[in-house]
Amino acid sequence: MARNGINPLILQNRLVSQARSRARTQNTRMSAILQGSSGNNSNSLANAIKKQANKKNGLLSAAGTKSKENYTSMKKAAESLKTHAKVLLDMSEKEWEKLTEEETAKYKDEMLTQVSGLIEDYNKIMKAMTEEGGSVNEIYAKQMKGYFQNAKSKLGELGITQNSDGTLAINKETFKAADAPKMKEVLGKAGTFTDDIAKRAENILANAETNLAVLGRSQYAGNYSYNQYGSDIFDALLGGGKYSAKG
Repeated sequence: MARNGINPLILQNRLVSQARSRARTQNTRMSAILQGSSGNNSNSLANAIKKQANKKNGLLSAAGTKSKENYTSMKKAAESLKTHAKVLLDMSEKEWEKLTEEETAKYKDEMLTQVSGLIEDYNKIMKAMTEEGGSVNEIYAKQMKGYFQNAKSKLGELGITQNSDGTLAINKETFKAADAPKMKEVLGKAGTFTDDIAKRAENILANAETNLAVLGRSQYAGNYSYNQYGSDIFDALLGGGKYSAKG
């Protein structure tokens, strides 16, 4: 419905046009100052603006470097986790009653090696996602914690517990004291905790690679500006991410 005889859409377009005009005028004035306008006041203002810009760029550069470290850690840990998970899932079933003590001990040692590596990678991923923050990382972290909760009882029997920060711990003595068939049942089959986190690691890896690509583009090509809000490229696509195209 028209207001004071003016169509609301027309009024809105006029306001947008006026705002853009003011922004262009302001940018023109600022450019003139930065290019060395005459007068002490202008020079002082130009120096202040440059100083503030350099300070901001330094902060954003540091933030980008930290994000690169976090996503690099996620990427490497996710790749390694997938490797350990594949070994665990591929470990064959045995005719347990026919194994010698030495064969059983060897099987359990291999299982412990792979599980220890899996947990180490899991913890690196969780720490990097927590430090980086953002909606996508928060969702993945919540899911990873959820997978543990789903298998908490069985994992606990093997000496695997969850810390308050979501990372995992393993009591190796408790693990080695467990039966080999139980290890395979809890950690070495489809639908287990191992299988669940390995599948989610695929998404975490893809997210890390995407963010690293955007960070690299921001650093080297200058096509993006990095800001301290949001968390990752998916936040940006939703309208509020760290990486926003320069207008």
